[in-house]
Amino acid sequence: MWNVVKVKMEPLRPEAFAPFGEVIKSFEEAKPEIRKGGLTENAYTVTADLSRESLETPPERTPLSEGIQRAHFAFHTDAGQAFYPTRHRPTVFFVGPVKETLAAEDVRAFYSDGSVGICMHLEVWHTMPICVDGTEVYKTVRGDQDYHAHSVEIDFDLEQGLVLEPDLTSL
Repeated sequence: MWNVVKVKMEPLRPEAFAPFGEVIKSFEEAKPEIRKGGLTENAYTVTADLSRESLETPPERTPLSEGIQRAHFAFHTDAGQAFYPTRHRPTVFFVGPVKETLAAEDVRAFYSDGSVGICMHLEVWHTMPICVDGTEVYKTVRGDQDYHAHSVEIDFDLEQGLVLEPDLTSL
């Protein structure tokens, strides 16, 4: 199994999140910077609970949108990205600074009560938002270019035997 790295959570406040982007109060405020192409919208369902299958058989890799652990991080070179919680469930956003590679100790965890989302700058490392309780549908907008051609990725579980988890006791 993987080593768990607990990341201290901090409140999602505009001044604290400024190095990574903006805090948005509605999805309509999401205006990611574009370097190439245009933008595309999507929606992703994320749940705090692991599927029964994941619980019965240890997964080969950390789920991308289940539970509170994350291992897959990416940044995009074509445009920034925004995430907004449509059901207003408590959420943790993991982000990392603009740099060539990401170390686990670079990751910051921002807690939202579900009333706000984020719009990240170009090349900010991030992962799928974490729904702390229940199930959430995150609206997202990001670049419309080919994901694999315009994204840099790291898989902490497969590459370093690590998973990151917000320290839910730190708020």
